[in-house]
Amino acid sequence: MKLKSIFSGFLFFSVIPAFAQDLPTIIKNGEAKLAASNFQGAADDFSTAIRLNDAVTATYLDKMSKYGSLNEFQRTSSDMPDGFIYNHDLAIPYYDRGKALEGLGKQEEALADLEKAVTIDPKFADAICERGIVLLAKGVKEKGCMDLRKAKSLGNPKAKELFEQNACSGMSTGFVVSGDRKFDSKDYAGAVADYTAAIQLNTDSATAYIKRGQCNVLLKKYDKAISDYNKAIKLKPDTIQIFYLRGLAYNAASNFKLAFEDFSKVVRLDPNNYDAYIQRGAACEGMENFRSACYDYSEAIRLKPNDGFAYYKRGMANQDAKDNSACKDFKMAAAFGYEDAKSLADGCGTPAPPKK
Repeated sequence: MKLKSIFSGFLFFSVIPAFAQDLPTIIKNGEAKLAASNFQGAADDFSTAIRLNDAVTATYLDKMSKYGSLNEFQRTSSDMPDGFIYNHDLAIPYYDRGKALEGLGKQEEALADLEKAVTIDPKFADAICERGIVLLAKGVKEKGCMDLRKAKSLGNPKAKELFEQNACSGMSTGFVVSGDRKFDSKDYAGAVADYTAAIQLNTDSATAYIKRGQCNVLLKKYDKAISDYNKAIKLKPDTIQIFYLRGLAYNAASNFKLAFEDFSKVVRLDPNNYDAYIQRGAACEGMENFRSACYDYSEAIRLKPNDGFAYYKRGMANQDAKDNSACKDFKMAAAFGYEDAKSLADGCGTPAPPKK
């Protein structure tokens, strides 16, 4: 009986070390196995670490979800007034087990773990990069490249190298082409989604910013359009087209002063730009500076002497400026076939009936 008791005690003490390891030791051992390509052993260790962290992780994710649902006022009065702090340590076992499962060829399980790691720490560049690698291996190239791009922007050198190797930058062209088709069919919201995907794949694509800006103007989202044009200008300074398009957005948003400045830049770069004079004239009219508007419309007429629209616009500006030459402009506009000017021209110069 005594011998049995001693033997039982020996078994008890011999088992303790396997369960008494602390969490950092378990993770350290798993990472050593991972480095040695012992993927199954590593996966087992990280599974143990995940189980030990399970309750803490669940509480953390619940708190993250609740914080994400709060408005700005509620956040200031919560127990986290300075913002939610991501717990990177809780994400590590999922990231490491994801890599181990990837080594075992279990892509779906690896992807689930990497997703969990990124959910826990949305700025975990290594996990985002690895998720991108798995997605690329599964043939999901668009999402994979977007992950690599995001990880690259977070400073992950491996992602930067892989992003270029997988020709992710070139993939943005396909989204631009798709966006163009939707733009032509007047599906502007769909085009915005495609141009956004192009930008995500290649943040240096001024073309995608320009095209998305044009869609946003047509959707009357002028602030977003102007933001897109600002980004395009940073990529391609002194580009006439971008200044002109941003000027159109400012005019549409009734920000006539900034529109005037943009069209003035266009005119300085291209003194014979008919459209810029027309649009700058419209900006001047918006500011009720009718004399300046007349000057711009006169410049447009100089460039296109037979253009009825320019005569009509100058006539309207002269009329607002109480200038009698408006009548002559309406007649010229009508003579050059501008329909809206004909009724104005017909009533021009008719003497007022005598007072009785």
